[in-house]
Formats: sequence, structure tokens, C-alpha cells
Amino acid sequence: MAMVNSFPILQVVGFQNSGKTTFIERVLASAPKELKVGCLKHHGHGGEPDLFSEGKDSERLSAAGADITAVEGAGVLQLTVRREWDLQRLIGLYGFLGTDCLLIEGFKRELYPKIVMIKNKEEWQKLRQLEHVIAVVCRNMELAAAQAGLPVFHADDPAAVTFVLSQLKGESA
Repeated sequence: MAMVNSFPILQVVGFQNSGKTTFIERVLASAPKELKVGCLKHHGHGGEPDLFSEGKDSERLSAAGADITAVEGAGVLQLTVRREWDLQRLIGLYGFLGTDCLLIEGFKRELYPKIVMIKNKEEWQKLRQLEHVIAVVCRNMELAAAQAGLPVFHADDPAAVTFVLSQLKGESA
């Protein structure tokens, strides 16, 4: 488990519409209230993120119980601070704000432990080369056979949420 500023960090990665935000919402809903879970979303669609508004992922994560939420894209972190942000600076900000653990949505190429969300074999072929993958979450369990040596969960399996929470608490899975 990668530790920066003495708190666990876990990435949830996958392609657009793979269920990343919905899965993170489920983790947040099951997290103990005393656990201050920070969430950071990479806005990977180009340009600045839209302003916070009802129905946006950042608002959804906040409503689900995240202690701190932010969206980053094109150098804008919503908290609306304008400068170039790299992931290490963002993590430092969460540490400064007293986060117990951090769930990062996106930033596929970074080197933190990852949960990979996949919808089909083609997505797994593109994502299997990522480093530090610790589990796979999919809608189609027929894909499970291809994930040799990794825990594989159905997207609706409560064990997937339990696995992520154990990682965020720094417990061995």
C-alpha cells in the first residue's frame, strides 16, 4: 500500500462510463463515519471541469459522504485554484486538510495501488499493462478467468467494497 503523508491512497481507474464514480459512492456509503475519506477525480475529458452543480460527480461524492471532494482537469482544481497541479501536490493538499485516506478516480498512469473497472475484454486488454493493479471489478464475471492472480469482483458484490475499505484503513486484504 503506497503511503504518502502517512495515509493510504487507492486509485479507481477505468474508461469513461465504466462505473468508477458509482463504485466510489458505494465505498463512501459503507465507510465508517469517523474515517475521513478524501476523493480526488481526474477530469480526463480536456479543458476545465464544469462548476460544481447538482448531479455532477463531485457533488454526488460529497452527498455520499466524502469529507473532501475535488475535481482536477486542465490545471484547475475545484476548490478553484488556478495553477498547474501535479498529483503529488494534490495529495499534499489532502494531507494538509487532515484526510485519513484518499480515493483517486483516474490518473491511470500514476503508481498507486489500483482497482481497475472494466466492462469488456477490450478494456481489460488496454488496462492490464497498468502498474500496481491490486483488483479488478467488472459487470461480466466471464471476464474473471483472464485476471490470473488478482482478486476479481462483480461490480455489485459487497465484497468489492469491503476489499477497498480494508485497503483504505491500511488493513491487509
